[in-house]
Amino acid sequence: MNSGETISHESDPKRLKGVKGLMLGRVIILTVLLAITFLFQISEKRYLFITLTNAFYYYIGFFYLVTILYALYLKKIIDLNRFLMFQIVIDHLCIAGLIYFTGGKESFFPLAYFFTIIGSSIFFYRRGALFSAFFSTFLYGLLLLFQLYQWFSPLGLSQPHEASQIFYSLIIYLASFFIVAFLSSFITEELRKKGKELIQKQVDYHQLETFNRNVIQSLDSGLLTVDLEGKINFLNRTAERILSPNGKDIREVSIYTLFPTLNQITGKMMKHPFDSFSDYQRYETQFIDPEGRKIYLGFSISPLTSPDGSLIGHTLIFQDITRFKEMEEQMKRLDKMSAINQLAAGMAHEIRNPLTSLSGSIQMLKSELSLEAHQERLMAIILRESERLNALITDFLLYAQPPKTNREVWNIRNLLEETLELFTHSPEYPEGILIRTPSPFQEIQILVDPDQLKQVFWNLLRNAVQSMGERGVLTVLLENKVDGIPQRNEREWMQLSISDTGKGIAPLEKEKIFEPFYTTKDGGTGLGLSIVHKIVENHNGVIKVKSEVGTGTTFTILLPTLQEEKREC
Repeated sequence: MNSGETISHESDPKRLKGVKGLMLGRVIILTVLLAITFLFQISEKRYLFITLTNAFYYYIGFFYLVTILYALYLKKIIDLNRFLMFQIVIDHLCIAGLIYFTGGKESFFPLAYFFTIIGSSIFFYRRGALFSAFFSTFLYGLLLLFQLYQWFSPLGLSQPHEASQIFYSLIIYLASFFIVAFLSSFITEELRKKGKELIQKQVDYHQLETFNRNVIQSLDSGLLTVDLEGKINFLNRTAERILSPNGKDIREVSIYTLFPTLNQITGKMMKHPFDSFSDYQRYETQFIDPEGRKIYLGFSISPLTSPDGSLIGHTLIFQDITRFKEMEEQMKRLDKMSAINQLAAGMAHEIRNPLTSLSGSIQMLKSELSLEAHQERLMAIILRESERLNALITDFLLYAQPPKTNREVWNIRNLLEETLELFTHSPEYPEGILIRTPSPFQEIQILVDPDQLKQVFWNLLRNAVQSMGERGVLTVLLENKVDGIPQRNEREWMQLSISDTGKGIAPLEKEKIFEPFYTTKDGGTGLGLSIVHKIVENHNGVIKVKSEVGTGTTFTILLPTLQEEKREC
């Protein structure tokens, strides 16, 4: 079979099935007729509607042979419609021959034309049925005409018939043929119409199902359904991305394992009628993903019912609100700092003025008086502590009322290398600390106040060294970073990461490290990181901290590049 034939058959499998059905129906009818004839033969009856002769058996055998030839050449047929029409025409001719062998007008086999008319209406609808009725009438009338004028004598014919009898038989069968044609074509046309409507409904249903599936999969919120036992039945792409970023299938995991607080909520829903949950309710929970990250999720839950209204599960819609929670915490911290700043600025000035007078008076007394050893030691303690107190007030004023930011275009690489050079030669840098730079610093143009940014670098480096003690590894990484939605709201950042191998920060302490006066170090003022946070914020930047107790801490600063600043302007 060539490629063209293959395409023809594969493109119309329904028509091919119809061709096979037509051949099978023909075989069944022939087999039934042959079986009845054989039963009459063995019962020694020589008459079945007509006189049984050997010619009758030959004719049935010929009909079988034709059907077998159809089956053998079916795979080689290209145009199935023409093949169907050819078979129907041959069937009409064969039935005409059958009528001839069984007595012409006396034969009961003109009724066999009903099957060909019905078959034509099935495959070719009204036009096919009317054609078959007309062709059947033509063939039968032609036989009767030949029989009337005795141009040939049908087998089994006992005596000639009058013209009125011939005409009457023709009219009866003509009416029968066209009645069957009209009825069968009406039924097949209705079936075809209903079939088209059913196919269209199936297409519409498929399109609607595809549309709904695409809508659900395109949601920016996670959606999942669970049964009453908490087993997940369905979840969309966003839910998979939030709950299983590594792509692992979580359908076998109970929803109560993922959301521990959900059990209480669903229990309450099952105890109360559904109308008690008609008002929208939203809940929040924490989720630890497979990578160990803590995620804040906001979710709503609603009952999932069957068509009869019985509860079969629940539907959850949730979102990752981690960034919103971070922004909320940041706003709370800003409000708290603003209130403290206003109070602290005034107090710092009031304390600093008398402290300066006190320190100056002590120095004058020390230079004018002759003091003993223990008195000089006491004087030195007073001066040292006053200097420490003055440094604390200086830091506090820097935090509460930072100087005006004079932003200029700088290469961040130069500022960072200069700060590292100064820090490694300062008394605060132990010799046992190793500074590591995984990759060369990138040259990134940025709009900053160089003195304030050096203060940020210095404070973070000092914190890292103090956390490690005398030995450890301090890693500094500077790189360019782009985030956001590609080609829509991408943002270009300068990202600086300073990591240490110190003792780390406990989760409860990590939430407070940017608050003023909060410190876990002996002798610390608790203002270093607060000043860092304030400076970074004034530069439209973000500072993040990631820490694990016993492993170390990483501070990450994100500042907009010069190109980003120009774009926003």
